[in-house]
Amino acid sequence: MRNLISIFILVLFSTQLWSQDTSTIENDSTKYPYTFPIWGQEVKDRGIDFPLPAGISVHYVFNEMYLGISDFGMGINGTDLSPIINEQTLGFQTTRAYSNGINLRGDLFTLPFLNFYGLFSYVEGGTEVVLQPDFGMGQMPLFRSNVIFEGISFGGGMTFNYGYKDYFFSADVNYSGTRTDLLKNDVNVVVSSLRVGKTFKLKKKDRFVNFYVGAMYRNFVSKGINSGSIQIKDALPGLDDHYQTWYNQLNPVQQKLLDRTIDGINEEYNLDIGEGGVMNARVDYHIKKELIKKWTFQFGGQFQLSKKIWIRGEYGVSDYSKFIMTGINYRFGI
Repeated sequence: MRNLISIFILVLFSTQLWSQDTSTIENDSTKYPYTFPIWGQEVKDRGIDFPLPAGISVHYVFNEMYLGISDFGMGINGTDLSPIINEQTLGFQTTRAYSNGINLRGDLFTLPFLNFYGLFSYVEGGTEVVLQPDFGMGQMPLFRSNVIFEGISFGGGMTFNYGYKDYFFSADVNYSGTRTDLLKNDVNVVVSSLRVGKTFKLKKKDRFVNFYVGAMYRNFVSKGINSGSIQIKDALPGLDDHYQTWYNQLNPVQQKLLDRTIDGINEEYNLDIGEGGVMNARVDYHIKKELIKKWTFQFGGQFQLSKKIWIRGEYGVSDYSKFIMTGINYRFGI
């Protein structure tokens, strides 16, 4: 059984993920000094080099995604206004979500070809929304707003690695949840990716650079509706000025229609959402959103300064999304 396992490792990992040439590695039979990865001694006995098993990394991550809104409703101070204010009457045009985050990651090669990791991130970002309302008498001018948020993300994943000579392949999947004050429920996302690339060895020992291309898939895990509650003055600072500018662009007929709609809401629901009081109102809302484009094309590279220090950068792009990541990884034995 032991020989069978050894043969499997040898065939699967004739070179390691970042493809060091085995002809340049000393084939010694000294004892492998670490607990991980499992089967590390067998791989070492065959002169195959692989990374130090554990790592801690810090990354900066930028995300941009365009969303489609398929369901929306809202209420003010506990009163449901969804029959009047919904995704059809508001006329969502474009919804752009973006975030900047610092990502902390700990990882461990449990097997020479399998890496498990955990993630924790602090994110800041916003959602830019463009509306073109239509309350029954034709479309009104575009209205723009920007909701700022901050939150924390946490999750985990695993990466499968395979190398052959100077070429490598990896497949990754992870799951994460983001928690913000704007939503009652976490926003859960699954990300999977495939990458293939080539390693270029440099003159100094243990130093090389690799470049790769690939594809990444992202999607919301929950297909249900997210809900939240927030004061308008917190979600949309400066709304009064934006609204007045937009209102002044309306023609007299549109202004009368909007005034009549607001007066009707006030009368039917016993509210005061006219000038002044609306900024202090608490808005309860629900929303169902989907990514317009779930796949992005990825390319990037990694520079191994030494066995302990890696530097990485990656860029992903599609028609409706963008992804940028850069960071440093410190590796050690365990």
